[in-house]
Amino acid sequence: MQHHRHSRASTDEDMLLFSVQDRSSEDSKVDNRDASRYSIDSISKDHKTANETFDEQDFEQFSEDPTLLQASQESPFVSPSVRQSSNRSSKQSTLRTQSINVLWILAWYLFATFLSVYNKWMFSEKYYNFQYPLFVTSTHMLVQFTFAGLTLLAMPHLKPKKRPSVQNYLYKVCPCAVATSLDIGLSNLSLKTITLSFYTMCKSSTLAFVLIFAFLFKLEKPRLKLIGIIVVITAGVLLMVSDETDFVVAGFLEVMAGAVLGGLRWSLTEILLRKESLGLSNPCASIFYLAPVQGLVLIVISGIVEGYFNIFRSAFFLTFQEGLHTMLVILVGGVLAFLMIMSEFFLIKRTSVLTLSVCGIFKEVATITVSAIVFGDKLTIINVMGLCVTLCGIGMYNWLKFHERQSEPIEVGQERYIEEDMPRRTQLYSLVAESTPMLLVDNDYDDQDDDNSESDIELHSNARPLSHT
Repeated sequence: MQHHRHSRASTDEDMLLFSVQDRSSEDSKVDNRDASRYSIDSISKDHKTANETFDEQDFEQFSEDPTLLQASQESPFVSPSVRQSSNRSSKQSTLRTQSINVLWILAWYLFATFLSVYNKWMFSEKYYNFQYPLFVTSTHMLVQFTFAGLTLLAMPHLKPKKRPSVQNYLYKVCPCAVATSLDIGLSNLSLKTITLSFYTMCKSSTLAFVLIFAFLFKLEKPRLKLIGIIVVITAGVLLMVSDETDFVVAGFLEVMAGAVLGGLRWSLTEILLRKESLGLSNPCASIFYLAPVQGLVLIVISGIVEGYFNIFRSAFFLTFQEGLHTMLVILVGGVLAFLMIMSEFFLIKRTSVLTLSVCGIFKEVATITVSAIVFGDKLTIINVMGLCVTLCGIGMYNWLKFHERQSEPIEVGQERYIEEDMPRRTQLYSLVAESTPMLLVDNDYDDQDDDNSESDIELHSNARPLSHT
C-alpha cells in the first residue's frame, strides 16, 4: 500500500512538473508566477507524502527558471538551506550577466570613441592631414563588406533566410544605402574644419530630423510631445552654435547636412523594414547588402570632388612603402567601424534598445570629454548648457518611446496579451554616423519565424495575459 502511495505521488509529481514546463499553453488561465509557486509547493508536499525531502538536488530543476526561482523563495515548503543556496545562485547569475553587459557597453564605448578620434585625427590639418575623407569612407565600406561576408561564412546561423528581390533592392535598399553613404561622407568631410566636440554636438540634432521625416512619411503622427522634443533639441543646438569658439561655416553646413541626411536614412530604414523582411535581421546581413551601394556612391563622388589623380599623386602615395602605410592606416578605421556595429548588435541582444539609447547619451558626453583631453577642444558654459538641453530632449524621446512600448497591448480575441519571450523587433536609431541601418532584436531572433506578412508582430503561444495589477 505504501509503495502504491509512493508511486502515485511520483506520478502526480511528474504531472505537476509537466504543467509547469508547459505553462505557455493557450488554455492556461493561471498567472505564471502563481502557477509556479503552486507547482513548487505541490511537489514539496508530494515529496513529504512519499517520505522524501526537498533538497538541493531536487531544487536544481528550478534554478534555471527565473519565475520558478522567485516563486520558490516564497514557498513555505522549501527549507532555509535550499532557499539560501538558491539566493546565492541567483546573485551569482545576476552578477555574471551584468558583468558581461558592462563589458559589451565598454566595448561599444571603446570602438565608437576610438572611431571618432580616429576620424578627427585622420582628416585634421593639425594631425595626419589626409584630406580625402570620401575616399577613406568608401574604403571603409569595402572593409566592412569583406568582414561581413567572412562573418556570415564563419557563422551560418546569421545568414538570413530571405533575400531581397532585384526590385526591392533597387527601390527599397538602394535609397537607404545612398542616404547612409551621404550622411557618413558629409559627416567625415566636416571633420576637416570643425572640432570633434562641435561635430558631436551638431550630430546630436539628428533626432529632430528623424522626427520631421517621420511626420512627412507618416511614420509618426504629429503630437505636441514630439513637437516639443524637436523644439528642445533645436534650442540646444542653437545654444551650442551661438558660442562656438572655432566656428567654421563650411564645416557647420556639412555636418548639419549630414544630420539632415541622417534623419532621412533612419526614416527610410523604418519604411524599408516595415514593409517586409528583406534579410536585414542582423548587422552582417545589413552591411553585406548595403555596403556595396554605399561604397559605389562614395567612390563616384570622391572621384568627382577629390579627384583620384590628386589622391594617388599626394605625399601619402609617393612610394610603395608610403602607400602601404597609408592603406593600413585607412583600413584601421574600417575595422573599428565594423567592430563598433557588431558591439551595438550584441549589446542590444543582451539588453534592450532603451539600454543602448541611454548609453548612447553618455557616450556623446564621453566623446566630447575625450575630444577636450586629446585635441584640446574648448567648451564654454553656453556650449555645455546647449549640449545638456539637447541630450535632455533625446532622453525625453527615449523615455516616451519606452513608455509607449511598455503600455501597448496586443488584442487577441477577448483577451489582451503582451509579448514576453518572443523576439521584439525594433529599429535602432543611432547618433553614430557609421552605424548601419538594421533591424535589431531584443531577444534571439530566428528568421524561420518570418512570413510574408507586413505585420511587425507575430503572436506566439508563450504570450501571457496582461497583468491588471
